[in-house]
Amino acid sequence: MEKVRYKASVSDAVSEREKRNRQVAYEAAAESIVLLENDGVLPLVPGKVALYGGGAAMTVKGGTGSGEVNERHSVGIEEGLEDAGFTVTTKDWLTDWRQKYEEGKAAHGKGMLKKMLSMDSSALINIMANPYRLPAGRKITVADVKNSDTDTCIYVVARQAGECADRELERFDYQLMDMERENIRRAVKAYKKVILVINVGSSMDMSILEEVPGINAVLYYCQQGMEGGRAFADILTGKVNPSGALSDSWAKRYLDVPYAMEFADMDGNALEADYKEGIYVGYRYYDTFGVKPRYPFGYGRSYTTFELAYKDARMEGNEGRVEVEVTNTGAVAGKKIVQIYAYCPQGEMKKEAKRLIGFGKTSLLAPGAKESVAVTFDAHALASYDEEKAAYVLESGDYVLAYGHDAVDVIPCVVVKLDETICLEQCEHICPPERKIEELSRKAPDQEILQKELAEGLPVIDWKAADIQTVVYDYSELEESTTETVERWMDGLSVDEMIELLSGSGVMGGKPYLNVPGAAAYTKAYPEKGICSTALCDGPAGLRLQRVSALTKKGQIKAMEMMMDFMNNLPGVVKKMMTGNPKKDTLLYQNATAFPVGTALAQTWNQEMIERVGSAVGDEMEEYGVTFWLAPGMNIHRNPLCGRNYEYYSEDPVLSGKCAAAMSRGVQSHPGCYVTIKHYAANNQETQRNLMSSNMDERTLREIYLEGFRIAVREGGAKAVMTSYNKLNHVYTPNSYDLCTKALRQEWGFDGVVMTDWMSTDKGLADRVQAYESGNDLLMPGGKGCVKEVKAAYQEGRLSLDVIRQCCGRLLVLVEESGPQREYFKSR
Repeated sequence: MEKVRYKASVSDAVSEREKRNRQVAYEAAAESIVLLENDGVLPLVPGKVALYGGGAAMTVKGGTGSGEVNERHSVGIEEGLEDAGFTVTTKDWLTDWRQKYEEGKAAHGKGMLKKMLSMDSSALINIMANPYRLPAGRKITVADVKNSDTDTCIYVVARQAGECADRELERFDYQLMDMERENIRRAVKAYKKVILVINVGSSMDMSILEEVPGINAVLYYCQQGMEGGRAFADILTGKVNPSGALSDSWAKRYLDVPYAMEFADMDGNALEADYKEGIYVGYRYYDTFGVKPRYPFGYGRSYTTFELAYKDARMEGNEGRVEVEVTNTGAVAGKKIVQIYAYCPQGEMKKEAKRLIGFGKTSLLAPGAKESVAVTFDAHALASYDEEKAAYVLESGDYVLAYGHDAVDVIPCVVVKLDETICLEQCEHICPPERKIEELSRKAPDQEILQKELAEGLPVIDWKAADIQTVVYDYSELEESTTETVERWMDGLSVDEMIELLSGSGVMGGKPYLNVPGAAAYTKAYPEKGICSTALCDGPAGLRLQRVSALTKKGQIKAMEMMMDFMNNLPGVVKKMMTGNPKKDTLLYQNATAFPVGTALAQTWNQEMIERVGSAVGDEMEEYGVTFWLAPGMNIHRNPLCGRNYEYYSEDPVLSGKCAAAMSRGVQSHPGCYVTIKHYAANNQETQRNLMSSNMDERTLREIYLEGFRIAVREGGAKAVMTSYNKLNHVYTPNSYDLCTKALRQEWGFDGVVMTDWMSTDKGLADRVQAYESGNDLLMPGGKGCVKEVKAAYQEGRLSLDVIRQCCGRLLVLVEESGPQREYFKSR
């Protein structure tokens, strides 16, 4: 029997790597918690505190589904407060909540089991739908208040969301539950100081602030991974000055979101999502149409104050730069985000009022200290896509640049005057809609008048079209990178073997050369030919691995804990078959780090910090033998009810793209470790995700839903891309040559691997042969049935050898540099 190879540890002792990465997780959380309101009650001096709410009793560290992380221990808000010197005096209320939670969880699990047993195979990918919703808890009583013996109350609202299901209005997911509202009212009457904390992965209704005056402070905790509780306590006490800012606009009411009642199945048709708002997503909508949000994009408060002052700007050819001086004018040290926006000229193409073009963040500034922040951008950030010309165009006129604290509080500082309209990038059309999408029409005040008013009295930079380089993309052929080793491998592989390489090893993992317990799948190994398997593991809040496994005497690796929350609903006999025996088997440990979720990381607005998180993930990938991390998730927050918003960064493509680029650089600073940016593209709802179609015009697609991916590839060098479940304009994304080849490879220069999402090419979904022909290299999770179908397609002449070799070559280039390959086969 062949020996099982693994890199998991046989010791559960805390490693130095765990300590380092825990510190990175803490620092990221400390920079991403957002202070929304504060009347001076914060910071607090540690003492007695009344603590209520579901997020207090059991803080939600992240969402459910593929984004789960199995860490050693997570510090919740209660533990963090106590470690910081607070005494929680409402233990009875928290104990009652936990009991109610366990009872409800058990009942929910029984219902889920019945649902799972009734599902057909085509529905199994959505098995994680309908996660257990956290209870509100019981009423806060007079006795609770009296026994708490304090004038300070912290109430933590929590929500759990995740893969396969969107959030709902009717079941008090986006709104507060009746008992939560009542308890907050009671708290305001009973306590002098009331701090409301939102432990939710996306924005929610905050009308409670009008309904119940007297809430002294509000913090958006988001979902902060394993060190969030400590970071929260340090912000509460002032040990850390909050410096996070929202990566989304928060609407005053849900109906302020454009076409709010047409999201998912709310209009009775989950299968057709017409993106009628067009380019007006998030702050671009609120700005342009004069709708005031509750909290604007980029908003976040501090315990100190800052003054921003324009220093300099320049435009040289295709590159631009704005420099802003930041002064800490307050009494405590803090960090400040600088956001740069552009008001583009309203020529033939109507545009949003303004758009984010770049951002930066200071170091920790002492009171009175100054620091200059230089934000660079390229001409593409100022261009708009002209559908008639199939080109990104810079229209002549005044580009007013502004710096600001958020998307509302901005100060125009310079005018960049372009003398002539110029084509910046000549493209070809992609992903045409089957029918015209009736889009939102602009009703805002005349933007041209506003543009003149903004420009008045500002310094002017003359920008000459003659100095700007135009790019004309060549779609005639693909330039493929290869190596001598890859060519030798290809010559030694049969067609059947190449086809096997281009399908994953199946849900059960096959027989990998290197076993990574908890891997989502592996690529095929041919040890006799010197080709190693590679492991693909989920993300994006950290590596989703099996924390504790058992190596049996027969050489099998079994679980010792359920890896995903929904698996706890499996029948006992099934779980017994899946798990090992701790008395007889060798236990293996993989202690991954649970970092803040994607939305939280974006709220740091700190690319250096996100790059450090990426490097920390890369450390763990090297340690356990992981090659492809199925992250970062970077779909746009089109609607706050999307169930996976917590995995993604922002409503804005520039912020999303630069966060993903930073994460990519961090992970891939470890040779042979690769990110897999996902879900490509326009995967903005979970309801019927593998059947629905996202329908939009080409300009909306390019400017909003593809732009972040473009930045991640161009600036971050992302080496893998995962296509999404949904259709785009009625074509499944894996079957879109326009997406997978024309835009991704021929325009953006992507030279890595494209893979499908798991089971997205199953029966009745995307076509497997067409997926390869369109530019996908890996069908995941693959398996014997997939391989059989593809081999038959080749034998029948429906799949060419050229396509097979092309896909195989792209995969093998990355396999050659992977950690397992270098470790085991480099010498061959």
